[in-house]
Amino acid sequence: MKSTATLADTGFLVALFHDGDRHHADARQMLAELAGSRLYTVWEVLTEAGHLLDDTGKLNLLRWTAAGRLTVLASNPAELGEMADFIARYADADLADVALVFAADREGIYNILTVDRKDFDRYRSPAGKRLRRLWVKDQT
Repeated sequence: MKSTATLADTGFLVALFHDGDRHHADARQMLAELAGSRLYTVWEVLTEAGHLLDDTGKLNLLRWTAAGRLTVLASNPAELGEMADFIARYADADLADVALVFAADREGIYNILTVDRKDFDRYRSPAGKRLRRLWVKDQT
């Protein structure tokens, strides 16, 4: 796979750091395919993943991130009103997803590792762009 900057959603990170997740092996394989690519996420995703992982998975995720394998982006507080409008438009959007969509426009990164086909197939960024799922393309 061509080296490219990519966003990581909660489902990918949970699968990567939870051996019992049904997507664990696929997440590890996808990570290997993306060797040399820069991976990014937002604090909201890191928080959500930490909540869903057990203590070992959470520690491993934090250490992996601290080692520079994942760059954590901060959301822009000036965008909170627009983020609220986005959530109102996509009624069941969660904050972690919305923060990723806004980060995509800010950083110009529209590739995403996610198990969330339903949401990421319908979301459009504030600039009107669709994120391109690179992984688990057949999940609903």
